[in-house]
Amino acid sequence: MSDDSSPANHPIVVVLAAMVIAVLAIGAYVWINNKPPVHAGQVLSITAYPIHRDLSTGSGIGGLNGEKDTFDEVIVLADVRIRNQADIPIFLHDMSGDVTMADDSVQHGTAAGRSDFQKVFIAYSDLAPQKKEPILRDMTLTPGQQVEGQMIFHYPITKDQWNQRKNFAISVEFQHQKNLVMQAPAGTVFGS
Repeated sequence: MSDDSSPANHPIVVVLAAMVIAVLAIGAYVWINNKPPVHAGQVLSITAYPIHRDLSTGSGIGGLNGEKDTFDEVIVLADVRIRNQADIPIFLHDMSGDVTMADDSVQHGTAAGRSDFQKVFIAYSDLAPQKKEPILRDMTLTPGQQVEGQMIFHYPITKDQWNQRKNFAISVEFQHQKNLVMQAPAGTVFGS
């Protein structure tokens, strides 16, 4: 005759034991198959270069006489580091930066391409000492490779709007991979 009053035969104990075994099996599977993200990166520093110009419309022929127009822009130089943590090459496709303004609106900017990157330092010679090697589109990062370089963004905002921003984040788009989103450090250095 069997003893059905044994604690090992109780249905609750059997269900709990089965749940513990299932949780341990799932945990072991996740732990064994855990892979680091394909890529990692960080924004090392940012330099903001505010531009403010008062433009005159001229003598008023055919329009308003001598009315002033203002032009405001902030050029952002971002020094970044990106690392391929995968065992396959990854292909950098595009870079963009989003500034979250004080009113929660977002100013979106695309990183300057190869020719525009060079033109920025010609047009704004004060930035020349800040120039570093660019990180460019269509770059291939081999397994384990790390690159450091510079990205340039511009936004049609004033220096005060930049100072009051809530956030600045850079998104690096890779082909066939998730985007790498990097938050900029809190402090900003202003160019001359």
